[in-house]
Amino acid sequence: MGVMTQSLKLGNVWKVIREVDLDAIRREALAPFDLVILGPPADAERLRAALSPEGAASPHRFIRVNPSGGSGAIPNAVIVVTGPGPRSVDLDSTLRYLVERRIPHALAVLESDDATEAATHAAATLVGALADADRLAFAHQLPAFRAPLYERVIEDTARANASFAFTSGLAEVVPILTAPLNLGDMIVLTKNQLLMGYRLVLAAGRDGEPKQLIGEILGMLGGGLVFRTLARQLVGLIPVVGIVPKVAVAYGGTWAIGRAVVLWVTEGRPASAEAMRLLSREGLQRGRDVARDLSARGRAGVASASGRWERLRAHVPGLRARQRTQAAAGPPPPPPPTPPASG
Repeated sequence: MGVMTQSLKLGNVWKVIREVDLDAIRREALAPFDLVILGPPADAERLRAALSPEGAASPHRFIRVNPSGGSGAIPNAVIVVTGPGPRSVDLDSTLRYLVERRIPHALAVLESDDATEAATHAAATLVGALADADRLAFAHQLPAFRAPLYERVIEDTARANASFAFTSGLAEVVPILTAPLNLGDMIVLTKNQLLMGYRLVLAAGRDGEPKQLIGEILGMLGGGLVFRTLARQLVGLIPVVGIVPKVAVAYGGTWAIGRAVVLWVTEGRPASAEAMRLLSREGLQRGRDVARDLSARGRAGVASASGRWERLRAHVPGLRARQRTQAAAGPPPPPPPTPPASG
């Protein structure tokens, strides 16, 4: 454990993630965007107030309400506001227009004067519809987008690490390769976890130099969860354990670290030891489900490939007969020697 702690000092962390442009990720978070709200003016203004960090007193400058035509600019996203009850013909026409032009959009139904719930649902819908390059900016600027983006970033990273562990685990059936591949796995998994933490901090509205924020993330995790997680990832060093635990740990450890970072940025303090223990347990259980799913799909892929080959053999005229004849006859005789050239 001492060696592992030493290896994750800030200077060594930069060696792991030096090829990643952290400034580009930061620029992505700080980028301007255009969110348009369409609907009855009073309802649209209430929704803009619910989405703006400072409410109606200071509507966010990147949110426009019922803009007049003529600019020709396509917004990054649109929220269409309506009241309860049947949808109007105009509303359906607007939604069709947005679908046909593939503009990310959401429908917000205002059930009362309080638009908070409608804003929350619309933001959750848009996080799944927005372009990858836009999600971080929306969350950085607008708090309603943060919780759904936290979930997406954590789940995407945890599944990516699980898939990587599964793929690399297949290569580790050769025992002599197990140790070097696992050491390489640790670097990849750690890099993804740190980048996940960096994105989560930016999504929470924080800003600062990348090196400072990465240092704060490592300081918050300290010698606790992150190092225990990496130690568990070494389970793959034991060949008899199998690939499922390795995948479960890769997913579960990443998920637990992500949730710990979210607790820190939302509550302003590190997660307690008990909270980390519960996060680790829940993450591992989730990881087992993901590992079983990946293993089942992997087996199905192998069976499918085998089936395609069998169908190919059945449909190629004479292929089976030629293979049986070749097997019975043995290898072909060597060609006769070339006679020497006459003098």
